[in-house]
Amino acid sequence: MRHVHRWFSSDHHLSHGNIIKYQNRPFKNIYEMDEALLTYHNELVKPEDHWSCLGDVTLRRGGRIDTEWFITMMKKYNGHKRLYLGNHDHFPIQVYLNAGFEKVYGTWRDESGILFSHIPVHPNSLGSANANVHGHIHGNPDYPPHQYTDTEGHTRCKPYVNISVEVTEYRPISFDELEARIQKVKEKV
Repeated sequence: MRHVHRWFSSDHHLSHGNIIKYQNRPFKNIYEMDEALLTYHNELVKPEDHWSCLGDVTLRRGGRIDTEWFITMMKKYNGHKRLYLGNHDHFPIQVYLNAGFEKVYGTWRDESGILFSHIPVHPNSLGSANANVHGHIHGNPDYPPHQYTDTEGHTRCKPYVNISVEVTEYRPISFDELEARIQKVKEKV
């Protein structure tokens, strides 16, 4: 039996023509982009896997045609889906549920202490989280890690890890890759 994997991605901006030029995405048009993102996703994420999208799935936002298109498109994406709402996710929550997202979050901290969000969380709001995995900043560099001194006087850090599709080769990344990226930042401090 195959092991179930956890996958993560952010900022698909499906059907958003301007994102191609704003972020210099390697696609001719929205149709090519939407198809490539779906193909890359389904090559990695299997139906039994879990996929978390950290927001900005599409800028489409309303009306029957947009809603039907979105639901149809999302049902093509493999995996048990979770959505962390981004600043461009404007459909009513029920539309996301109808599209196959099993859970919809603002932010969430998992059992390993990683805080997942769309927009990077301010360092003063990280609390006991040990890292912030986010999207929103597209191809821009990661924020510097939040450095602090623990009770024993050791310098520690809480990394920020951007997983916008522009920095993940337009593919979801695995939980193991997320942990490796977090560790890489911690080793530099």
